[in-house]
Amino acid sequence: SEGLPALGMPSASLARPTLQVLKLATVFLWKPLDPFKLMEFVSLAVKPLEQELSNRIADHMSQMPGLDSDSWKRMIAQYFEEMEARAAYDDRIDLNRIRDQYRFWFRRQRYDISGRVPREEAIAVFNYLQNWAKECFDENEKKNSSLLVLQEQARRIRELLLALPEEALTHLELERVVRTIYEPAPVQLEEREQGAPDYTSRAGAVCGPVPSLVWWDFTQSEAEHFFSRWYQPESDYLQQHGILLQGPEAENQLQLWQRQQPILRTTQRLLLVIPQYVNGQERNPHPLMGDLEAKCKNLERATLDMDTEEGREAFAPYLQLPAYEPLEARQLGRPKPFIQIRRYLNRLQAREQESFSSLRDLFYYPYQWVFRHKVRLRQPALLSIVKDHTLFGNLAHRFFERLLEQEGVHRWAQEQVEAFIDAEQADLLQKEGAVLLLYGREPERTAFLQKVKLSAWSLIRHMQENGWQVEATEAPLEGELFGLKIVGRADLLLRRGEERAVLDLKWRGRRRREELIRNEEDLQLVIYAKMAGNGQGWANTAFYIMEEGQLVARNNYAFQSVIGVAPDADALEVNQRVLQRMAATYEWRMQQIVRGQIEVRCAQTQSELEEAYADAPLLDLLEMKTEDAPFDDYRALIKLLE
Repeated sequence: SEGLPALGMPSASLARPTLQVLKLATVFLWKPLDPFKLMEFVSLAVKPLEQELSNRIADHMSQMPGLDSDSWKRMIAQYFEEMEARAAYDDRIDLNRIRDQYRFWFRRQRYDISGRVPREEAIAVFNYLQNWAKECFDENEKKNSSLLVLQEQARRIRELLLALPEEALTHLELERVVRTIYEPAPVQLEEREQGAPDYTSRAGAVCGPVPSLVWWDFTQSEAEHFFSRWYQPESDYLQQHGILLQGPEAENQLQLWQRQQPILRTTQRLLLVIPQYVNGQERNPHPLMGDLEAKCKNLERATLDMDTEEGREAFAPYLQLPAYEPLEARQLGRPKPFIQIRRYLNRLQAREQESFSSLRDLFYYPYQWVFRHKVRLRQPALLSIVKDHTLFGNLAHRFFERLLEQEGVHRWAQEQVEAFIDAEQADLLQKEGAVLLLYGREPERTAFLQKVKLSAWSLIRHMQENGWQVEATEAPLEGELFGLKIVGRADLLLRRGEERAVLDLKWRGRRRREELIRNEEDLQLVIYAKMAGNGQGWANTAFYIMEEGQLVARNNYAFQSVIGVAPDADALEVNQRVLQRMAATYEWRMQQIVRGQIEVRCAQTQSELEEAYADAPLLDLLEMKTEDAPFDDYRALIKLLE
């Protein structure tokens, strides 16, 4: 860019993004499955798998890291049904090819990662990649030459595997074979031009006098420690036979000697460039910087800070540097207490039915209800594996669901409960929690399963002591409240004679649930209590905290050993009062919304909302929140981001 002659420096191969599939293809040969590598595979820009299918698999894996669960099968079946319908009018869709791709990668036999895989299986993988790369190159009118590189690399791996004497390979042996071939060939971006200065990438290559030297990236990038590649008996044996090895001590001395040569051999001008960051990562100065500071007095006189105006001016005679142009911070502005909609008011009418989650948005944060359920602005799923606490909650739900579906489970002993979970854990973890099967995760897996066993037995014991038995898990509930159809799904529905109890299973958060009940804000339990009562009364309700194996309830009427959060309160009166407040709040919110007045509730608008509602009759409504909405996807839209 400065018009200087090109040095002709080698750069990484442009085919590297295409070649990434070589390193990830072998993940399908092993079990347990590595969800992280599988996520990388389906997220590649170039891969032997249809793009829409890859996206759906990545979306599913991000929430449920495993293969062949019930939801996985539904997702795959739905995808192929949709593709079959599209293929009827779109000739570009080759449904047979997509099915073959899915079967090859996901329906194949997998082998235990601690054992060996037959060599023919590994050869088949790279033979498939070779043929696929050739077909894609021809289909793309021979424009993407990186596919030819992939074809050649896959062919070389296949030939190397064919030449091996072993009939089966361990995971490490197969990785070594792939790494032997997977080395991106350097390419020359520009040929060396006349007048270009000499360059080297190694300090030890400077072996003669150099008039002027620029040491680019004068930072710490060398290995700090050396380890012997040989065991002591091996080195002793070789030494006895006259073969002297270079050990860590000699390598360290050689490195110390090599790193000094560029400075010692420069005769006129030495320029050391010390960036603070390289590739986005902070770097320390080269180890020789300390030696220079010790040998030279007042190095500041020879130092130019390129982040300052003085430094750029001093360097200007040598090279024209990019100029800094400060940009003004653009503020989104302060959130306003209301968004006023003046057009399309007919689209803001009440919906035919609501769920608890949508009602919660409407009651407390109406802008979320409008954005999510009316405008349908949804944040796409992050294509990354869920965090452990979310995964634990999902898996615990599935363990409980499978356990509580068993006939007569309310009469089981502790040994039966633990035996059932032990029998189910291999299948369930492989299908929905393969992360916990990876090497090094055994302590977390063991601790998690132990918590699930103790928690499951604790729940069964509560059922036995209080005469409850399971009526349904994931039970669909629906009913009409304040003139509105409400639909929901109860985690666990229990029956005791004519009585019912609804349990909402949560992985953690006992204190928060206690506060909800104490403040009469357990809206979900009140709604489920009403709908599960079948119009004949109210069902009992409680939260069950799976991580701690504890029930959280308003009183101990349904479960005698539970310490009630508000034992003196009349549960029926509380339920009726909360339901009346929900009805009044719903009517109030819908009156606002049909007028096009969308409330924006957050900490910054709190004082303005209080002024706006100074004369409003709010005593009959639910108590409004004073803080920002948790996990809010719409912070930018309401100008809440800095």
